[in-house]
Amino acid sequence: MNERIERVKEEIENFLKNSVDHQNKHIDYILVDPDTNETYVLASDGYDEAIEFTPLSKNYEEGYTNVPEWDYNFDYYIYNLLEEGKQIAYMSDDVHYGIWNSIHELYPEDIDYKDGVQWYLQYCADKGITKEYLDEKTSNDTPDIMKHFEGLAMFDTMEYKGYIIEADDINFDNPKENLVNIYENKQDYENKECIETVSLNTVGLKQNIRDYIDEFYVDKTVIESDKAYFTFVLGYDLLNDMLTKSSTPENDVSYDFCNMVAGEFLKSKEYKNEKYSAYEMLEKWVNDNKNYIKTQHSLFIGETPERDKTRMLGNGMYIMDLGYRNKQPVALIEKNTDYGIEYIIAFNYKIDNDRIDWAYGYYYNDNLSKAKQDFSKVLSGGNLADTFNKNKKDKER
Repeated sequence: MNERIERVKEEIENFLKNSVDHQNKHIDYILVDPDTNETYVLASDGYDEAIEFTPLSKNYEEGYTNVPEWDYNFDYYIYNLLEEGKQIAYMSDDVHYGIWNSIHELYPEDIDYKDGVQWYLQYCADKGITKEYLDEKTSNDTPDIMKHFEGLAMFDTMEYKGYIIEADDINFDNPKENLVNIYENKQDYENKECIETVSLNTVGLKQNIRDYIDEFYVDKTVIESDKAYFTFVLGYDLLNDMLTKSSTPENDVSYDFCNMVAGEFLKSKEYKNEKYSAYEMLEKWVNDNKNYIKTQHSLFIGETPERDKTRMLGNGMYIMDLGYRNKQPVALIEKNTDYGIEYIIAFNYKIDNDRIDWAYGYYYNDNLSKAKQDFSKVLSGGNLADTFNKNKKDKER
């Protein structure tokens, strides 16, 4: 906990201690916005009374707002803020225990901000908040929820298809991504001789790593036969009812588009599910991703999709251009940050309402000329693996 957070915590604790109405309350958690250093603090009596200190509440005479018992839940007071980019600066063990029970009971079906849950689990993994830790601190039997964690703790490793991958520091240019070191084998990892360092989305990091390894390192001949089969099934069966109404299905959906969709399926968790047949999993994946497939098909055949190709999204994101690199969706994005304009080439992007996410990206600060040059290279099938070079001084910031 840094000095500023310590000071905020001490000031609020003194306020609670000296208040007749609130001296039985204690701080449950402190969240901080890394961009503005503004804090979000909740204090409660552990039962049905809670008050909140936020940037907005500073405008009130008392400096806080009351939080009704019926209004409070972790989804809308914690997970949503974590999803927006706020970070946990302090949290009591009792609140951790409550969250673990809540996630155990509600995740994933009854929680709206699922990425916020993943950010919380990332915090627990990085800080050593485990079932055993909470059992000891609370003298309770805590349900173990880390089975839901889709990421990788900082400086932990995973092995995938012979490669050793290490989660490194956060990307200081994009706090929602982690730097990831890729090693050819265990010996190279022990010698710290990595092939490459790339920046990938922190949420779902394990799957993002698998996708990246499959895209750039794995011999594709292993899965070409599966891809050919899925391309055939998509073209002659699953996509025709969705995208066309013709009685001649073999002429309706192009081979190239079906091949691209088959490639997307090969990256999915359904493809890796061995409990059911490949056809059943492909059918389920297609049904679950109908809107995405329809939008990609419109772009693929040159039609204007439901929304303009270039448009402003939330969080200061502006889509400058969209396209494909070997049938892989790629976007050129302009992002407004507190430090100015930043340009990003985003791979395997998905747009949901006014939000865009991507599996991995390359960052160009304010160098639009270089970003456009590389984007053209990408659309021509080029590889940008040499463009991103890790700044060895990042860790020293």
